[in-house]
Amino acid sequence: MIININLKALQNYTALITENPSEAISSYGITATWKGGVQTEISTHNQKVGSKEIIKNFSYTIGEPEELLGNNAYPTPQEYLLGGMAGCMMVGFVILASDKGIQLESVKLKIIGDLNLRGMLELDSKASVGFEKLQFHFDVKGNGSQEQYDEIIKHVQKISPNYRTITDSVKVTSSKLI
Repeated sequence: MIININLKALQNYTALITENPSEAISSYGITATWKGGVQTEISTHNQKVGSKEIIKNFSYTIGEPEELLGNNAYPTPQEYLLGGMAGCMMVGFVILASDKGIQLESVKLKIIGDLNLRGMLELDSKASVGFEKLQFHFDVKGNGSQEQYDEIIKHVQKISPNYRTITDSVKVTSSKLI
């Protein structure tokens, strides 16, 4: 299945934000609501892209497996984190491949990592609380070469906001939000 990417629209947007840098700022937000036990509902805020507000009315539920007091009815926070990273990397890969004229038949991205729950549960002060290492692998079928795919993957690692947010140090603050 080949889905076309509208590269002309991307070029037009690139021209717009080149001329007016304030139009390049995209703002995001969510609200998390406890739903009992270890279940949380996430609701998206409207997104602002430059001066345009994009109406967002999405929600999803986060849970845990039975071993962590849940009922395994919903993905875990970690699965959403990895899924967000994968989705962002996938968009970049597909756009960059399309820009190079590569016809893609299929693209799969797997990301795996281990958490030592002894850190989160404070059973071992030397155990990391977060992922110490994440591994990813693209499985691509198309008319491009492995060298082209490797070049695209390297570029995705440079420009994917979610990849960079996870791999770079990000300042996170606690404050009263308006």
